[in-house]
Amino acid sequence: MAIVSDLDTGKVHGKLNKKSKVVHRVINGREYKHTVENPYEGPASEAQKLQRNVFGKTNAIVNSIVNDPKQYKEWQNRMEEYNRTVVRPDLPPFPKRYTTVRSFVYHVISEQINQKQTTKRRRAKLPLALPKGVKAYMKLFSELTNAELYEILKARFNVFVCEQHIHYLDEDNIDYTATHYSLRKKNIVIAYARVFKDAEKGVIRIGRMLTLERNKGFGKYLVERIAADARAKGAHTLRLHAQTQAVPFYEHLGFKTVSGVFTEAEIPHVTMERKL
Repeated sequence: MAIVSDLDTGKVHGKLNKKSKVVHRVINGREYKHTVENPYEGPASEAQKLQRNVFGKTNAIVNSIVNDPKQYKEWQNRMEEYNRTVVRPDLPPFPKRYTTVRSFVYHVISEQINQKQTTKRRRAKLPLALPKGVKAYMKLFSELTNAELYEILKARFNVFVCEQHIHYLDEDNIDYTATHYSLRKKNIVIAYARVFKDAEKGVIRIGRMLTLERNKGFGKYLVERIAADARAKGAHTLRLHAQTQAVPFYEHLGFKTVSGVFTEAEIPHVTMERKL
């Protein structure tokens, strides 16, 4: 077995400049040297600046929470509730179980800050303004209140069960790891879609798309908002299963049919994609 020494920082040759440094190591008594590149060479890009800004904000908020006994206790209860209700080792998609309050707080706060940054960058590119009294929301499952989840499930039941007479188990465990987009009027959901990662890298899936007030552009607003957020996070494709009667609507928004007709929940569907 080879015996490898630790990095000998005392035997660093050359100037420690922005580009690289030469480091000596000893393996089985023989001396070797290699070059360590500095990943932070040159001025920071806009993406690096944004990442550092998010990291700094996140750490500041997390430190303020974990150092406050009252907030720490509240977040500890929230983490325990999350581990008890969301983390199911017997069911997919097997979300992560958190063991420390700091790691749980960091996850939630960083997601919130990233979403705010994405919204700020993409807001100007949305195709229309929402009418007065209608507000847009984008939340992870762990951020939804009981009332918000109730209104989402009620809207899905109204459209898919009462209107379309689809009889299936709506709660399929994907909600746990999905991002939930909704438009609300007086806290009542009038349009909704959930978004989650596809098995294929760089592909974002849209599901449970619905509008209760039609022909007002709410569906278009949600799709464009989802597309802007997905593009900002590096995705290259939006994918969904569309009912055949909804194909013209999605084609108008830039989707193309990429499969034949198949049956899902006893209704004919096709797979559609939109490149970002």
